[in-house]
Amino acid sequence: MSVVKPGSIDINLVPDLVSTVAMAGPLLAPLIDKVELIEKFGKHLKSLIDLFAKKREATAADNISIKDCDDATNIVKPIASHGGSQTFNVINGPVTVQLLTVTAQEASSIIETAALEKTLLQNPKAEVLQRVPMVWKRLDRDSVKSEAKTTPDRALIEEIDEKPHAVFFTDEMSHLKKQMIGDEENPYQAIYFVDVVVSRSSGKVVSYRVIGYYGKEELEPLPPA
Repeated sequence: MSVVKPGSIDINLVPDLVSTVAMAGPLLAPLIDKVELIEKFGKHLKSLIDLFAKKREATAADNISIKDCDDATNIVKPIASHGGSQTFNVINGPVTVQLLTVTAQEASSIIETAALEKTLLQNPKAEVLQRVPMVWKRLDRDSVKSEAKTTPDRALIEEIDEKPHAVFFTDEMSHLKKQMIGDEENPYQAIYFVDVVVSRSSGKVVSYRVIGYYGKEELEPLPPA
């Protein structure tokens, strides 16, 4: 049994014996007589990451649980948030087995796939639209406050509604806002292509929750009046 938390993996080897393996470095096998168990866990870790590295169409036939979604997100979230890449190894004396390497871009993609799968598992009837063009109408450049019940951010998605609405990011998706606007002097002059979950009340759009991001294009400047 394993419990995965952001930045670390706790492996329950035997009753009352827990080995914490730090994500900041390689996956170490501190107990030599448990190497086979560690290697088995490593293979499970790789299969989990590989599963969410697929496209949505490819994962649809897999038996995925909410826990799988959370575990995959927690494993790669530090990579997506801080950039760079992470190599996962199992080390047994002089022998090192490299399991996989995950880049920041791959980590972001894995988180987005896991978020979409989790949304659909929690609510199969959720209104999810993919790769829709979004334009910011009001924006707070501060970091995402995932626990906040309100947001100053407003955006227009004409494909869904002709009026701008509140935009939220979950804690898992907080890195997306930085990706979207971090290098943009004027984010109001760009179109952002996103996946969103639409929230409605009495049939009317209330807010959007961003769960995926595919890049942006600069808006054409308006002709002089």
